[in-house]
Amino acid sequence: MSERSLSRRLRDRAEAALVAALAAFCRRLPPRATVRFGERLGGAVRHLDRRRRHVALANLELAYGAALTAAQRDAIARGVYRHLGRYFFECLMLFSHKDLRPFSSFVEFENLEVGRAALEQHGAVIIITPHQGNWELLGGALCERVTPLDVVVMPTRNPRLNERILALRADLGMTAIGREHAVPALFRSLRRGRSVGLLCDLNQKNGPDFADFFGVPAATVRTPGILAVRTGKPLVCVASWSTGEPLRYRAAFAPPIVPTAGADPDVEAHRIVVEMNRQLEAFVRAHPDQWNWIHPRWKTRPQR
Repeated sequence: MSERSLSRRLRDRAEAALVAALAAFCRRLPPRATVRFGERLGGAVRHLDRRRRHVALANLELAYGAALTAAQRDAIARGVYRHLGRYFFECLMLFSHKDLRPFSSFVEFENLEVGRAALEQHGAVIIITPHQGNWELLGGALCERVTPLDVVVMPTRNPRLNERILALRADLGMTAIGREHAVPALFRSLRRGRSVGLLCDLNQKNGPDFADFFGVPAATVRTPGILAVRTGKPLVCVASWSTGEPLRYRAAFAPPIVPTAGADPDVEAHRIVVEMNRQLEAFVRAHPDQWNWIHPRWKTRPQR
């Protein structure tokens, strides 16, 4: 075994042990105290995470320009770290406390009929959600209140932690699809009448479709548009946001994005991706301190 391989395995074990210890910690504290601890820990991480903090501030300046002062951008970035700490410990609680069921009891939907009507009309839908609020809990609530979901799983670097994430999503009612050969699997799911769930607000390095996000072209995954055009199934964007209380969220659906029959496939797929980004942007603008600004969303740029 190489020194690098041994070092990686030791690091993976240490990370898994830390997460296990934090999960045990969650089991001993009431939910409110656990979540508040997570928020404070997230705030502390902000001071240490200089690189991602700078990414968040640069993203906010690019997205909002002069509409926000430096102090306002910094306040949003502080809120992001506090929220990510809350999100992490809420996920640990969901994994550790089996009495926290049903998941939909923690999410209040504003217009649940939108998602249900799209499902009834088309038999299956393509659910799109951003990294906002608690997207894992939202997935569980959607499985209970709207439709079971087949979701693409992006594996983490640490295989031990990856097992925990897969177990959580299975417990939430979601069926995992591996990243490799994910697109054919998504087509099969939709054609069998099974809805699929995708997180589509990250920078897409390979073969992106550039669509505006906060008025700036953003490298966006083309898969949702292609799936919609080829299967005739609509995109339904939905997002959640914390009410401030532990494991208490609200969620809302945007109007379904229905593919136009007979349209040019490439043009129509691009239209759908553009509209998807517009709807996701509206969710983020409503609750900017709960979106993943520390991700380099605009890193990949169009070729000149």
